[in-house]
Amino acid sequence: MSRENKRFDLVGLGSCTMDMIFSVEDVREVELNGKNHDEKKFIAIEYSSKLNVKTVKFFPGGSAANVACNLSHIGLKTAFIGGVGDDMNGRACLDDMENHGVDVSGVKIFNDDTTAISVILLTPWGKDRSILAYKGANNLYSKEHIPEQMLLSSKCFIWTSLTSDNGLEAIERCINLSKSVDGLIAGAPSISIIKNRLDETIELMKLCDITSMNEEELVALTGEKDIIKGMKFLFGWGLKIVNITFGKEGQWLSNGKIIIKTTPPRTFLEDTTGAGDATMSGIIFGMLLEKSLQETSQIAAALSAMEIEATGVRVGTPIQLSELEDFMKNHEIIQETVDF
Repeated sequence: MSRENKRFDLVGLGSCTMDMIFSVEDVREVELNGKNHDEKKFIAIEYSSKLNVKTVKFFPGGSAANVACNLSHIGLKTAFIGGVGDDMNGRACLDDMENHGVDVSGVKIFNDDTTAISVILLTPWGKDRSILAYKGANNLYSKEHIPEQMLLSSKCFIWTSLTSDNGLEAIERCINLSKSVDGLIAGAPSISIIKNRLDETIELMKLCDITSMNEEELVALTGEKDIIKGMKFLFGWGLKIVNITFGKEGQWLSNGKIIIKTTPPRTFLEDTTGAGDATMSGIIFGMLLEKSLQETSQIAAALSAMEIEATGVRVGTPIQLSELEDFMKNHEIIQETVDF
């Protein structure tokens, strides 16, 4: 089946989660130096204390689900596969994806555990976004639950972090199915899967064509603090497109020959939740529509900038392509091209 004739532009497998965002101020920031003289920051809660929560908001989330929703809005046909519990949160997550135009017919509903929950702490320090994650039904999803025809009918497959043995086997099976029909493979490993299943993550990354990750994830994955050397590790594994994000400093997108260094447009920062997923959405969109590296990076930067202007995920991102195009026309996105 040719890529042009496939039913889906993208199928995503990953966590399906209810994000509970707590804005807290009664916490302290602590900096400690480790034995290797590496400085780490911690959130400190006074023992036996009661914290005042400023606001509480609930949003369906999960990286692969977010990417599927983002791309559906701007004109691509997407599907999400994964596991949810037979509960209120699971139904809310499925309803939300369907409302965003995502096909969820391949989702498995489990009675053995609840839908995954992520408690996200928004602290006074802005950039910090600490998360308490309960994987729940995500850990029950396995290769036996994969709707194989969906993978065989998609132009691109994206995997995000499932850390159980079952989940890792499911990711590998989906990759192999997609590769059998010349599908693009996009990998977006979180710091969780990198730290907990490093060897398996590396093997999965070696099967990918595209990735986008932040600086912390790159260092943890490759063990290389020099960004260029870390990117070279990824290209050495066989990846064709690598994007590294640096928060407000922007992103570096490369094909192994040149690097497009993109400074994001100026926006009002409300919440960085989902910014990385929005960036990955832009990279995939550009690759599927055969855009140049420069335009692909602009699209990714614009989507990320729109995401951080609103609290939660799937909120600030455009609901149609024209909205994205207008944003890009009205905001300056500075780029520099350098040799890799």
